[in-house]
Amino acid sequence: MIYREFKPHPLLAPYIECYWKADADKPPFRDTESLIPDGTIELMFNFGDDYAQIKNGAKETVKGSHIIGIRKQALQISQTSRQHIFSIRFRPGGSYPFFHIPAHLFANGFWGIGELAGRDYRELEERLYEAKADHERVTITDRFLLSRLHQENDDYDFAVRSSRWLLQNPESSIAEACRLFGTHYKQLERKFSQVIGVTPTELLKIQRFNRAILTMYSCQYRSLTDVAYACGYYDQSHFIREFRQLSGLSPRQFLKEQFTIVQVIQPVLAERLSKSYNL
Repeated sequence: MIYREFKPHPLLAPYIECYWKADADKPPFRDTESLIPDGTIELMFNFGDDYAQIKNGAKETVKGSHIIGIRKQALQISQTSRQHIFSIRFRPGGSYPFFHIPAHLFANGFWGIGELAGRDYRELEERLYEAKADHERVTITDRFLLSRLHQENDDYDFAVRSSRWLLQNPESSIAEACRLFGTHYKQLERKFSQVIGVTPTELLKIQRFNRAILTMYSCQYRSLTDVAYACGYYDQSHFIREFRQLSGLSPRQFLKEQFTIVQVIQPVLAERLSKSYNL
């Protein structure tokens, strides 16, 4: 499988983490893979074969190009055929200025671009399909998104500033964030749900969970208990409980599975966490 990332235009960098492509003529993954919660929303242009979401043991086809909403739990997929994808990975809250749809409404699911994004995104899909090279696709996407980047509203600005502070200060309480930003929890929660798609508590859980995955794969600690304390969990039972809520598996079971996608994104995960989600 070929996986590459591309930087967006500097004016788009506050909203978009990267563009990326993945190509594989043969099945690149095992039969079941895990899309873990990572705080991002993806706009995925699929020019290869369809893949499937696995729900309650049954496979439901994810047809064509689509949006993957922010994930509160891991989504199980089966992608065992030809892969040809060009995708936009938004930062937390970054999709809101382009879609203008409350992000919590499409959390934890797959949505066709026609359902959420409209006809102009279908036209973008056609132009990207016809492009002959990666740099052409990056240029086309930059121009398209820049033309749709309008003035940010107060809810967006507030949610991004407060989420940046929370992610950079995970040891601080949400009550402290409310005092700092002159608000109360219900208002903070409402703006997070609107712009980012999850509550402040859920976003911090996702960050802690991603840090734990990266730490487990790094093999820097002798035990999972040491991993738990290093990543800010109160104790091992807290670690196992939250990890299972987000992944559906215990930390030990998750490591045993050796999900291919999780291993592929390790460098991306390390980069994101090193810059506190790069907000």
